Amino acid sequence: MISETLLRFILAFFLVVSFQSLRAQERAGRVWQENESGELIPLPGANVYCIDFSEGEQSDVNGKFSLKDSHCDSLIISFIGFISDTIYIHKDNLQKIVLKKQNELGTVEIRGKQESSYISTLNPIKTEIITKAELCKAACCNLSESFETNNTVDAVTTDAITGSRKIEMLGLAGVYTQVLRENLPQMRGLITNAGFGQVPGTWIESIQLSKGVGSVVNGFESIAGQINLELKMPDSEEKLHLNGYINQMGRNEVNLIKTYKLSDKVQTAVLAHGDYMQRQWDRNNDGFMDNPDSKQWNVENRWSFNNGRNLRAQLGVHVLQDEKVSGTTHAHNQETEEHAWNYTNNVLRADVFGKLGKLFADKPYKSLAILGNAFYYKQNTILDSKWYDATQKSAYLSGIFQNWIGENNTHSFRTGFNVQYDNFEEYFTGNPYLREELVSGVFFEYTLRKGRSTVVAGLRGDYNSLFGAFATPRLHYKFMITDETAFRLSGGRGQRTANILEENIGYFASSRQLKITPSTSNLNSGFGLLPEIGWNGGGGITHNYSIGTRPGSLSADVYYTWFERQTVLDLDASPQQILFYNQRGNSYALSSQIDWNQEVNRRLDIRMSYKYTDAKTQYTSGMLARPFLAAHRALANLAFHSRGDKWLADLTGNYISDKRLPNSSSNPIEFQMRERSPQFALINAQITRNLKNWAIYAGVENLWDFRQKRQIISPDNPHNEFFDASYIWGPTFGRVIYLGFRWVLSEQ
Repeated sequence: MISETLLRFILAFFLVVSFQSLRAQERAGRVWQENESGELIPLPGANVYCIDFSEGEQSDVNGKFSLKDSHCDSLIISFIGFISDTIYIHKDNLQKIVLKKQNELGTVEIRGKQESSYISTLNPIKTEIITKAELCKAACCNLSESFETNNTVDAVTTDAITGSRKIEMLGLAGVYTQVLRENLPQMRGLITNAGFGQVPGTWIESIQLSKGVGSVVNGFESIAGQINLELKMPDSEEKLHLNGYINQMGRNEVNLIKTYKLSDKVQTAVLAHGDYMQRQWDRNNDGFMDNPDSKQWNVENRWSFNNGRNLRAQLGVHVLQDEKVSGTTHAHNQETEEHAWNYTNNVLRADVFGKLGKLFADKPYKSLAILGNAFYYKQNTILDSKWYDATQKSAYLSGIFQNWIGENNTHSFRTGFNVQYDNFEEYFTGNPYLREELVSGVFFEYTLRKGRSTVVAGLRGDYNSLFGAFATPRLHYKFMITDETAFRLSGGRGQRTANILEENIGYFASSRQLKITPSTSNLNSGFGLLPEIGWNGGGGITHNYSIGTRPGSLSADVYYTWFERQTVLDLDASPQQILFYNQRGNSYALSSQIDWNQEVNRRLDIRMSYKYTDAKTQYTSGMLARPFLAAHRALANLAFHSRGDKWLADLTGNYISDKRLPNSSSNPIEFQMRERSPQFALINAQITRNLKNWAIYAGVENLWDFRQKRQIISPDNPHNEFFDASYIWGPTFGRVIYLGFRWVLSEQ
């Protein structure tokens, strides 16, 4: 049942909304072309559409178009004979969009610079945009390493053996954050954590981070937030992109992106990735490899079609194989074979996806889209005496229709359906856990724009073949205090079915034994646990300003998540067990963050961020702070660029406070870990030299070479009952020096 507190929360939202009655807000843009004399003249008939096909139109005879203030943060501008351009909507950058002719050879004068990371003031949902320029500030070999200069998302190592990394957001594990790829489900089920290491950083065009519950259009699973990935498109201005990387750990990586224009209507792109590492480091001399040896190859082919008459389509196929080997460094030494401990992990994955969008020429604000994907995922994992074999087959289909209500965008809506099918076959050391789940639902999202206020009210109803029907209400509110200051509130419900084994595979790098307490309401499916239900509410303020001619921004927010029902991972009941059970009660997470960005001068930018988190879970033993979670995190980034961006330099510092560690006091004293980790700080630095088509970069991660010295309990006898490699609270390797290059050929 909905609590009285929640009812008051929702009622307060609508009361605030009901008093807003100022004039409707609309933003306009204009598309230009440059003639032979260098003069800018309007470009009529240019296609202007949101990157996810949700809305679009054509410019009129004067090059003008109107854009309603909706969820769209990125526009694609295209016209036959001209190079397509992607615009990240920010402030008033729509009035002078200049398309360049494809056969034009000339120099480009840079008159301004796009911020590499910023918070959109257009979207009612607070959304932080991380562009490819921001991703180039660090090594960023894959998605799990793409948040080094960002304080919103924390990427942490799960254990000392598997090399796995997971994310955290709003004080909660990454499984509560919905990860999309171009508005299609990307990381679900068995891919929830592992998938972050399977998206090459070079492939990413941009990342959109949204805190709190997302739009009902994208489903019901987001509780803490959404991460949407935009990958390089076939119509990208980069016709060839080659990237190479090597670091002192012995990791070698190469990435290739090649686009082909087959006609004015059809374009395709091939994205390829390969990495290899084989070097048995043991810097802390505990007998275990500090990082697994690994091999991965990753290939995608994607197509785009535009008939020039408001019909657009995308299609793609993706195949991946990922292998990892780790454990004791003496695993093949017969003299010490009795103490050998081996880890292997083999993954095979295949995906297909497609999108079809129809824009209505007479009503450019009206559109219809069909999108879907399907994937096959197979994983074989050996953790010494434990083994885990799992297969996932999933398919997703969605239809979205949007339109105005009336003659302007004061009232608009999006409606449609989603269907999600999942088939899981999991075997853990011989025990089967099988689940076939079909969830189908419909949604309706209404948007009201009145003066400086925007309200997005969404409701969806779904039916789960295992757990029955449920409703998902969500509400977002934005008020523009000034043209540069946005105030936002949001609230709503989320629900997800946990995949407890793969989501927590790192904790099985130990002698802990699995124990599941099933719910009496679900004894016949999967793990015998009921879905998790969480509510999230919060908001904040974003302000853009200028000191003289130097822009800056300040943002602050607070979000609170509480669980109506949660699947609890309990590591405290016994250091020899991993317990899972459903819990009703007072589990919550409170997260507050403040960010400041400032252009100091034409060459130097500074970013500072502080985050406070208070997250507690109701265990059978009582209310405890979540383990391995730092209450305080701070980040500072200095970014320097020389004239013409010939030299780029970045320095990033991260502070992480102490963390509570799971209780090990019942172990003999020599097998106990401390109750709390120490606080520590990390420094990363990178310098880049840009040439005509080349960029050479070198950097160092963890400059001070800080690392957790004692990483494993009982490493000299990993087969006793006290062995545990999951007490990881800090870096496991230490300083990493790397070198790389980028070679980019753009269409002239």
